Amino acid sequence: MKTEIILTKKINPKNPILLVGLPGVGSVGRLVAKQIIRETKAERFATLYSEHFPPQVVMQKNGKLRFENMRFYYIKNREKGKNDIIVLTGDDQPMPTGQYIISNMILDFFVDKLGGKFIYTIGGYNSVEAYNNIKLQHARVFGNASNSKVISMFKSSDVLFGESRGMIFGAAGMIVAAAKARNIPAICLMGESRSIDRDPLAAKSVINVLTKSLGIKIGTKEIEDMINNVTEAINKMESEVNANIQMPQLPTAGSPNPNPNERYSYIR
Repeated sequence: MKTEIILTKKINPKNPILLVGLPGVGSVGRLVAKQIIRETKAERFATLYSEHFPPQVVMQKNGKLRFENMRFYYIKNREKGKNDIIVLTGDDQPMPTGQYIISNMILDFFVDKLGGKFIYTIGGYNSVEAYNNIKLQHARVFGNASNSKVISMFKSSDVLFGESRGMIFGAAGMIVAAAKARNIPAICLMGESRSIDRDPLAAKSVINVLTKSLGIKIGTKEIEDMINNVTEAINKMESEVNANIQMPQLPTAGSPNPNPNERYSYIR
């Protein structure tokens, strides 16, 4: 197997924007991409295969197997003067040695073959606040862009620039960095994640930003249902933990407290 993009349908997009949502922190990118594809009934037109994916295959509902891949979808924007949208999602991310190769191949395909003009990548960001508050009610969106002009485009949005720290591992950062090297405007949007496998609250916050910036309506019913399910699971887990905690035995009247400075407490 080699790294290649196979076209299954010819398209003629109008000044397309690329939106990349792959598995990662909180599965935020993939959740966002799948929701947009579902809501807009986007049409799959190309598939990326590579030897740089992890050595594993996907088990399908029909009992068959297939190689991991990334999939390109096309959204025709019916609004006058609005850009068409290309959505890229997939089963996995490349192994470290393949990140540079695949990121540049995606850019070659989007810019040279499709005439692409702008790139969004979506990811999750584990903040200290979210880590300490798993019952978070609202997730912030952090942004990192290829240049100052892109940052100014989101000046009136809820995207926070310069507040995220550390490294962005994987396609969400690599594609933006590769775009910067080619002078292609690009932005990475990261939903604040609570360090759980799938964080729909973070995905919803990113979708709200994209709805305004892309000029398309993206329903969030499925995401809302997931948020409710996650909330119920967290509440149930908390109740079970509290129910199983053994309260420390308080000193009886007349008996000395073995540790006068100890304060009795329980998980709230």
